[in-house]
Amino acid sequence: MSAEARQLDSCWQDLQGRRDLDWDLDAITDRSEAIAFLRRFENRLCIYSGFVEKLYSNYSFVVPEESQGSITILPNEQAWHDTFHDIPPQAVEPTGIHIMPGEAVGHAGLILKVPGVHRLSPSRELPFHQGLRLLVQRYQKQGDCFLPVLIKGDLREYESRMPSLHLHRINPARLGHLSALNIESIKGAIAEHLIGLFRTI
Repeated sequence: MSAEARQLDSCWQDLQGRRDLDWDLDAITDRSEAIAFLRRFENRLCIYSGFVEKLYSNYSFVVPEESQGSITILPNEQAWHDTFHDIPPQAVEPTGIHIMPGEAVGHAGLILKVPGVHRLSPSRELPFHQGLRLLVQRYQKQGDCFLPVLIKGDLREYESRMPSLHLHRINPARLGHLSALNIESIKGAIAEHLIGLFRTI
């Protein structure tokens, strides 16, 4: 085995021991519904691990066969070029934005619950495509990018016990230690996934 292969194998074994890529479902009332909802976003939203400061854009969800246990996010071992390194936790911010099934608010399809522009402004529940366009435009007006990612704990329940996903986002202004090329690669990967999600929803 070559030195490069040994290093890759070592990295892979290290990853398999990371608990921050295990998502606990103990707080979820309807486990099967939550898993089915989450699977709609597999490889459609990038996953961030603060423990290793990496962003994964190519992964799969591993669901235990038994009715107990956590979902594990398993990065594709053959696609290390789809993993982005050295992303500090302070560059990943909560957005207050939630994706949820439309049934949670009496609609079909997916809904985006988008916070108001100001703290005192009410949030809006919009059809997914409409909400996504609004968010992209809102961030662009601020000279920023909407770069949504998921972290452990983002799979939650909404008020009516429907599953929902809270979105975090990468703040490019906090990636100044990375090269411009690396930052553009991260933006491109997240945008590509977001466009893919937009087309399939």
